[in-house]
Amino acid sequence: MPSKIIQVKEYTVRAHQREIHTRTFNFVCKQCDEPTQRETFGIRPLYCERCRPPQAPKKSAVPLKKRKPRPMTYKSDEGKVG
Repeated sequence: MPSKIIQVKEYTVRAHQREIHTRTFNFVCKQCDEPTQRETFGIRPLYCERCRPPQAPKKSAVPLKKRKPRPMTYKSDEGKVG
């Protein structure tokens, strides 16, 4: 089983490198009925990369926790006469 080193950049964890195990599948595309080959780390794909190109992972619908307000910095009024 071939392996790859990929660069992972996440917001919830520190960016790091992770080794994933991939497999190369030979199959017939469900849409264009052409014999094709595709490398994936998941289950056997149904479509070739031309019919269904790889997409970025979807963002989760769960909103992030509300952040604490940051302290404001104000300029001092020492030089003003009023």
